[in-house]
Amino acid sequence: MTTTILCSLLAAVLYGIGAAFELHQAAGAPDSSAGRPRLLGLLVRQPAWLLGMAAQIGGFAAHAVALRSGPLAVVQMVLAAELIVSVAIVRVRSGQPLPRTAWAAGAAVLAGIAAFLALTSGGSSGGASGGPGQGSTGLGPAGLGAAAAGVAAAAASVAGLSAGGRRRALLLAVAAGLADAGMAVVTMALSGVAGHGITAVLTSWPLYTLVAAGLCSLLLTQTAYQAARPMITLPVIAAVTPLASVAIGIGFLGELTRLGVGRAIAAGIVAVGTGAALAILARAAPVCPGARAEPALAAPARAGQARAGQVQTERARRHGSFAGV
Repeated sequence: MTTTILCSLLAAVLYGIGAAFELHQAAGAPDSSAGRPRLLGLLVRQPAWLLGMAAQIGGFAAHAVALRSGPLAVVQMVLAAELIVSVAIVRVRSGQPLPRTAWAAGAAVLAGIAAFLALTSGGSSGGASGGPGQGSTGLGPAGLGAAAAGVAAAAASVAGLSAGGRRRALLLAVAAGLADAGMAVVTMALSGVAGHGITAVLTSWPLYTLVAAGLCSLLLTQTAYQAARPMITLPVIAAVTPLASVAIGIGFLGELTRLGVGRAIAAGIVAVGTGAALAILARAAPVCPGARAEPALAAPARAGQARAGQVQTERARRHGSFAGV
């Protein structure tokens, strides 16, 4: 379990760094590229985005090791700490102090993760190689769990791309969170198959699913970032990913079944509470510098600018009238 926690923490740090850089760059991309491969083509030209992508790749490697040695639910809950890293980076780059709400929410996230680990320490200890259906090349429970997350993510993304405003950002963030959870399941399955040799890897579904679904998940996440509503996308993605992962771990992989009813219910309550704390933390965080402002916040500013322009025009007209006299 020590290896699982350490690798999960390393992945959280790297994922958090990557998300902070990617969010800043994607928020400035044109709306016409939303949900299209063109969006990735624009982003790969940005050095800061590439730096964030490099951090994400490093995080994925550590994530894979963690999933091979520990249960999905545990790994994904520890990975929720990535939001704390992202918030810290945005705070440094923006120069804005964090409100007390953010500090309290961050402490609640850490406490929630610690409580979840304590509650699940006596449960399923197997990771990718020990879970149900993880060591075979068949679809198994992991494939069903990943498929369920993928279908839900696809439905949310289609609805999000056809919507607008806050609803668009909300649905795309839900889709991105579900996609992240599904990708974690696929990664765990691939780690289990890897123990059977290269032939098993090349003839298994997780390898090809990881490549194809990975590109779709990347595009979906960047599209969610592009919605330029960080006060919606960050909280929702941060909360949906661990909660969906815990649901898949319990519903499809049979994790936490050895805990007993009482501890399993307590772990579920802690997971929901941690998700709520993640949402509060993200909403209390400062906006990335350079990102487009929230429309709800930008509207009063635009109105104020318009009124100022009208005042100046009226003053100029009056000045002209006075000069003519």
